[in-house]
Amino acid sequence: MTEDVHVEEQPALSRKQKTKLEKQAEHIERIKRTVTACLMGIFVGILSYYLQITVKSDIGLLAFMLMLAGVVVQRHIFILMHQSSKLGAKDWFYQGFMTFAFWFMTWTILLSTTVPVAGFSSNVSSGTTPLTVAFSDTSTNTPTSWNWSFGDGTFSTVKDPEKTYASAGNFTVNLTTANAEGTNTITKNDYITVFSAVPS
Repeated sequence: MTEDVHVEEQPALSRKQKTKLEKQAEHIERIKRTVTACLMGIFVGILSYYLQITVKSDIGLLAFMLMLAGVVVQRHIFILMHQSSKLGAKDWFYQGFMTFAFWFMTWTILLSTTVPVAGFSSNVSSGTTPLTVAFSDTSTNTPTSWNWSFGDGTFSTVKDPEKTYASAGNFTVNLTTANAEGTNTITKNDYITVFSAVPS
């Protein structure tokens, strides 16, 4: 008769039983995961900033989705590093928090330390006298002051002014925006065309 050979599984080592080298290896892995989360957050923050100044509209939801995608991408990075199987819910919460923190800080710093890029639109660009035009500021990078020139010798410092043109002609509109970092100007030549009203 042959005797059954039972192989007992070795229990996981407790923290006290781990060798110094094993503790150092775990510490290095945690550092790598933290650095990965921080770099991913910075990268997605920069990407969000460039999307913001390119699209020139509110991209808050899109930027947040990019940040979440950055957390998901880390799983594939950790697979390549042979670490994903070791991560639990607590570990992923930490990765998500660090990614979010560095994404938010990077995006906020870039937006608040950049010269504004002036831009504007209006509800109409032509019509008969008297023509009332509602101008809308579309500038990016958080301007704090606005200086409008409407081409007929009148001005405004309101963010979204309304202007009534009483005489016919072509009018060049100029907007200068500013913040603590500097100023930027946009000029639209002959942007408003006003025709004389036809007598009834």
